[in-house]
Amino acid sequence: MYSAIVGYMTDLGRLPLRLFLVAATLWIGAASSAFADQRRDYMLEDVGAPGNFLLLDYFGTGAQVGIEHRGSIFGKVNDYTLNTSALVGYPVGQVTASAAVRVLFLRFGGSIGYRTVWRNLSFEPGDDGEYCKACDRGARRDRDPILGKGPDTDHFMMAEGSVSLFAPFNEWVVFTSQLAARYEGLRPRSYDWFFTNVHDPGLMTRLETLLFFKHRDWGGFAPYLQIMWLPRGGHHDTEVAWGFNAVTRLGLIQRNDLLFATFLIRPGDGSYGQHAYYSPVRALLIYRMQLDL
Repeated sequence: MYSAIVGYMTDLGRLPLRLFLVAATLWIGAASSAFADQRRDYMLEDVGAPGNFLLLDYFGTGAQVGIEHRGSIFGKVNDYTLNTSALVGYPVGQVTASAAVRVLFLRFGGSIGYRTVWRNLSFEPGDDGEYCKACDRGARRDRDPILGKGPDTDHFMMAEGSVSLFAPFNEWVVFTSQLAARYEGLRPRSYDWFFTNVHDPGLMTRLETLLFFKHRDWGGFAPYLQIMWLPRGGHHDTEVAWGFNAVTRLGLIQRNDLLFATFLIRPGDGSYGQHAYYSPVRALLIYRMQLDL
């Protein structure tokens, strides 16, 4: 089940680093606030019961609401998921429909959506054959001050197909990996607010690998490697970033909530990193509630 959470959560808005520091504080306090009738690593342990659910996500600069249906196929070890969701945040809005089928330890998924970027940043080619001109983090901030008027808008379709592997070794270690192919129809040389890089329209491929160390009383923590092949100037560039993911219960409701954080870094790449600060870092913090319908 966790592979589905990874793929879903990493499609949300990105937060400044200071919010990640807040997450660390909340993580420490979670041990005393979460209810004792559900493990804090439940999202790494349970398959997930069939039914209809309302998913509510908060990520600092916006929110997402989703309706999800889950059903079993040939017993409890195989299932399917249907989901539709809408996201509104700084500086993106989107609607998405997705479907997935899990067979034992493999999960096959697909999604289609439409996105509006109301603070779009697209760049001109470089003067001496470079891929783009003035697309480093400092130039982006000069062009698009956070509290000023946005430079442009963009609207485009997107679609993704993925296959995920979920492999628990024992009670304390879980390996997960996801390979995804994603199409985005954004303008050439545009800044991607979700993946915090610059690329052209077309097909990009993503490989994400994690090794989760987990415990029922505190949740899970995993070293995280992400490799992306991005369309740029008629070919695909390889981009490698590394960091960690972490997840636990916050316990604001009795069952089925989680606090999720991810942190990736790519030193030396001036075009990589979140728009709000100058570091080559992508950080995300999400609180999710799942309610039965």
